[in-house]
Amino acid sequence: MGSENRSQWESLKRLPITETSFRAACDLMQTTARTDINRSYGMLAEYVPLVRKTRNRHWVHILLMGWARAKSSMVFSKEGELLYQQARENAGPHTRFFREALVGTALMYGEWGREEEFRKYLTLGERECQQAKDWENLSFIYTFMTNLYLDDTARVQQYFAKAIRLATSLPDKNALFTARYNRAVRFYQNSPQRQVTEFESLLELAKDSSLNRYPRKLYERTAFTFRNAGPSVYYQLMQINLLLTDYENAWKFAELFYNATVKPNPASIQAAYFNAEIAVVKAYQNDLATARTYLDRSRHLFGVKEDQIPYAGYFTAAGLLAEKAGEYKKALGYYGMVRKFGGANTGLNLLPNDIYYAHALVLNGQLDQAGRIFETFRPTISNREYTAAGYYYYKQYAGFLKAKGDYLGYSTALNHFYAIKDSLTNLNQYRAIQEILAKVRIRDKEQQISRLNAEGLARDREIRRERGFYAVVIGLAVLIIVLLVLYLRNRQIRSRQQEALQKSQLEQLEKQRHIELMEGIMQAEEKQRHQIADQLHHEVNAMLALATINISSALEKGITHDRTEQKLYKTQEVLTSVSTTIRGLSHQLMPLNLERYGFRKAIEELAETVNLAGKIKLETVIIGFENPQRYSISLLNDVYRIILELVQNILKHAKTNYALIEVIEHEHTLSVMVEDEGIGIDEAAIDHGKGLRELKAKVAYLNGQLEIKRKADRGTIVVLEIPT
Repeated sequence: MGSENRSQWESLKRLPITETSFRAACDLMQTTARTDINRSYGMLAEYVPLVRKTRNRHWVHILLMGWARAKSSMVFSKEGELLYQQARENAGPHTRFFREALVGTALMYGEWGREEEFRKYLTLGERECQQAKDWENLSFIYTFMTNLYLDDTARVQQYFAKAIRLATSLPDKNALFTARYNRAVRFYQNSPQRQVTEFESLLELAKDSSLNRYPRKLYERTAFTFRNAGPSVYYQLMQINLLLTDYENAWKFAELFYNATVKPNPASIQAAYFNAEIAVVKAYQNDLATARTYLDRSRHLFGVKEDQIPYAGYFTAAGLLAEKAGEYKKALGYYGMVRKFGGANTGLNLLPNDIYYAHALVLNGQLDQAGRIFETFRPTISNREYTAAGYYYYKQYAGFLKAKGDYLGYSTALNHFYAIKDSLTNLNQYRAIQEILAKVRIRDKEQQISRLNAEGLARDREIRRERGFYAVVIGLAVLIIVLLVLYLRNRQIRSRQQEALQKSQLEQLEKQRHIELMEGIMQAEEKQRHQIADQLHHEVNAMLALATINISSALEKGITHDRTEQKLYKTQEVLTSVSTTIRGLSHQLMPLNLERYGFRKAIEELAETVNLAGKIKLETVIIGFENPQRYSISLLNDVYRIILELVQNILKHAKTNYALIEVIEHEHTLSVMVEDEGIGIDEAAIDHGKGLRELKAKVAYLNGQLEIKRKADRGTIVVLEIPT
């Protein structure tokens, strides 16, 4: 704590305690806790007795609840119990403060694994909340109750349903998010694909204003608050991808999680733990140098000797790194430390740490002990065989059998391992996760816009408060009233002039933008008309002239002439070619299938036409568009032309054998994704290519959004959304 902060704290303690000075003290304690948690505890110990003297139970409740949560959040703490006890005593019976303290106490004992006290305070809290019709805290109680019945699926489902029903209509979404998050983690733990769907919907809920701002001020909310809703979902998706052995996507979500939690406050209490988790992900990804960097950072932040680090995730990462470096004895020691913390259910708890311990025993020649662990672990993977648990079990078990000389068992285990590996690498399993990544990026941009809007609203509120202050000052004296009225009137006139000027400028910019869009579209249409005119002139006109010459010659020579029949057949071929060319031009102007059979059929016919040419394989995924009357034909025609132009660009420039069109109908938007596996678009062409500028103009005219990106591996991906 710096000398300036110490001086400020001493001054605050000497001030009479008012709402303003109390909030200032809370803010200073909370700021100090980010870098020196022990000093913030000392400040609380000094300030709570001073606040008790005011007999303001609300202020005392704010301090005790914040202090108790901090003390009980990481490890067992007698102080945490005492602080929650003081919070219950301060609140008094049958009050909202009392119910909040009961929920906090129950959660503390649940996290510590003390079932008797956990059940006691849940029961008491349920009774109190039912009597007071406190639906928010009752929802928390039902969510936490599921921990008592993890083996009773029906009862767990019942309690989650109650918690979600009670929380759905509440304006604050902490209870609803807590219930749905815990249901996704616990109830769907053996169905990773269902978990992906649940967490995708939670990303949308996490944007709610009652959830997406953390840490809160101490005095803003004393009820249970779900910390870091969005990053928590990132963390779970990181775990699920590890479970599916999809280490690339696991890292993408790990990076999102790290950027949201550790980067803003790299010296926080949780930073040591989170750096260890990221080291585990990097070790699985075989990026050993980066994994070592994160692990060293974690050890430095813990600030104790390595064997005293209080987190199993650290030793999991250290064991993986030691094993990959060939230091098998050292790896065995690290995995042994993990078993002391609880074996397979610690840290990134979806992965079988016991199996790594057994594998380390094999590497160190201790086959009998390794065999006992493998046999003990075998029954536990029956319901998660086709996950990382089964994947690593059979991989390491095969190595164990080979070391024993049991080559028949080794062959069987190895076949089982490859069957699981083939299942996990199926691309269809990861399509939902890839879609979430795209949506996460879009949502991050939306949140940036929301934050800017919120800052604007805050500035407006500040202006209103300032005007209110001036109004109070006006009442002090007549002379001041006259002067301030003149001042405010002048300021108001200037403000209106400024607003009118800004509004006029915005309208002018919007008109100019609309004109530019129209010019771009008109230029594209003029170009298309020129192309059609050229084709009519050079192809159709020439072929019609040829047909005319043949017919004229036939008429001159007569029907009986020996070459008349040949000329007529040739004329028929020319006219057929003319018909085909005109039909193609007509299809460019307005595809017949689009008007007759609908949008879906038009896209499918486009793909069929491209595939018949044999140059590339074009696949389509079309979801929706069952009701052809829902959209105007002009909108569908515009979307079709955009897709057609993207396909033409692939044929001209991509140099690929494969491309994909994916079109999805949503409630209020149409989304289109076109990707290929070609040479990839030149970065300069994205912003400066003439064809892409025209394409962007068309999308902008439809009030849509367009994103063109070169893929990391190979090829190009284009994503656009158009409101309906």
